[in-house]
Amino acid sequence: MSLQFRVLGSIAALLIVSLLAGAAMLSLHAHTLVALEVRTAFSGAVKSVSDTLQSDVEHTVTLRQVVASFQGQRHVRAALVNEKGKVIVQSNIGHISHPAPAWFARAMAPPLLTARIPIALPQYPCVVLLTSDPHSEIAEVWDHVRDAFVTMLLFCLATMTVVSLAVAAATRFLRRFNTGLMTISQGGYDARLQVKGPPEFAELARRFNHMASQLAAFSRTNRQLYARLQSMQEEERAGIARDLHDEVGPYLFTIQVDAKAVDKIGTPEAQRLGQSIREAVGHIQRQVRTLLRQLRPVTQLEFGLEPAITDLAAFWTRRHPGISFDQDIRLEADVPRQHEETAYRIVQECVSNAVRHGTPSRISIAIHATPAALSITVKDDGGGLQARENEDTGLAQAGIAGMRERTLALRGRLHVEDFAGGMQIRATLPFDQEREPA
Repeated sequence: MSLQFRVLGSIAALLIVSLLAGAAMLSLHAHTLVALEVRTAFSGAVKSVSDTLQSDVEHTVTLRQVVASFQGQRHVRAALVNEKGKVIVQSNIGHISHPAPAWFARAMAPPLLTARIPIALPQYPCVVLLTSDPHSEIAEVWDHVRDAFVTMLLFCLATMTVVSLAVAAATRFLRRFNTGLMTISQGGYDARLQVKGPPEFAELARRFNHMASQLAAFSRTNRQLYARLQSMQEEERAGIARDLHDEVGPYLFTIQVDAKAVDKIGTPEAQRLGQSIREAVGHIQRQVRTLLRQLRPVTQLEFGLEPAITDLAAFWTRRHPGISFDQDIRLEADVPRQHEETAYRIVQECVSNAVRHGTPSRISIAIHATPAALSITVKDDGGGLQARENEDTGLAQAGIAGMRERTLALRGRLHVEDFAGGMQIRATLPFDQEREPA
C-alpha cells in the first residue's frame, strides 16, 4: 500500500468519522428540540383550554369556537367528541410546504401527547381531546439539520481536496527524488533536482544537488587515480618483463651452452644429464615466454587490435584445441590507444575466465567501433558462474571487478549476463571524454 493511499485513506476515514459524529450530534440535538417544542406547545394548549372552560358552558357553540381556535396551529390538534365517541368538530395543523423525509420524521418523532378535558353540558356531555402533532416542527428542524450537514460535508470535501493536492505535490517530489537516487546509483552524477516548493523540500533538493556534485567530483578523481594506477601497472609489468628477458634469458642460454658442453664429454651419463638439462631449460624458456606474453600483451597492439585478438585466440587454441573462436571485429573509426588497450584487456580477461573457470567449446568475440563508442562483446558456453565452484566463482568475480574498473576509467558501461549455458559480457567505451557514465 502506497504512502499516498495510506495518508489519504487515514484522513478520509477521520473526516467520515467526524461527519458521522456531527450528524449524530445534530440528530440528538434536533430530537431534543422537537420534543421540547412540542411539549411546550401542548402544555400551553392544555392550559389555554382549561382556562377557557372554567366558566360555565351552556351549549356546544362555545366549544366549537374553542376547537376552531386551534385551526392552523403547528403542534396541537383539538377535537370535540360526544359521549358516544363521535367527533363533532376537529382542527387541523397548518399546511407544511416542505415536509421532512419519512425516515427522518420517524427518527425525530417524540412520544405522542394527549389530553382529555371532559365538559358536563346539561344535555350534551362531551370531551375536548387535545393531541400533539410534531410534523411541522420536524419539518423546520429538518431544514436546519440538512443545511448543517451539507455544510459539514462540503467542508470535508474541501479539506480532502486540499490535502490530496498537498500529498500529490509531496509524492511528486518524492518520485523525482527517488528517480534522482536511481540515476546516481547507476553512475549518472549529473542528476539535479529543481530547488522549489516548500522550504523543507527546497532544502532537501539543495542537499541532493550538493551530494550529486560531490559524488561527480569524487568520480572524476577516482577515474584519474585509476588511470594513473593502470599506467603504473603497465609500467611495472613492462619492467618485470624486461627484467625477465634481460636477466633470465642470458642465463638460460648459458645453461644450454653448458649442457651441450656436458653432452660432448661422450659418456652415457653425461649425455643423459645434458639432455635433461636442455629439456629443463626449454621448459623454463617456454614458461618465460608465456609470462612475457601475459605481462606485455599490449605491445602486440602496435600491429592493430584485430591482429592482437587473433594472436590471443591462437594462443589459447594451441593449448586447448577443443575450443573454437568466432571473431567479428569491425574498426571503421579511429580507436584511441587507451581504448584499444582496455578492449584487449577485457577480451583477455573474459577468455581467461572462460577457460580457467568453465568448460567452453565456443567463444565468440565481437568488437565494433562507431564514431561514438567502441563496443566489446564476449560470449562463451562454459556453463556460467552458477555452474562453477565457489573458489573459481570468487576469482571470476574478481576478474569482472577489474574489467568494470577499467571500463569506468573510460566512463563506459559493463554488463554481465550469466545464464545456464554460459556468460556474455558487453562493454561500451565512449569516445566522448566529457560524457558522464549513466
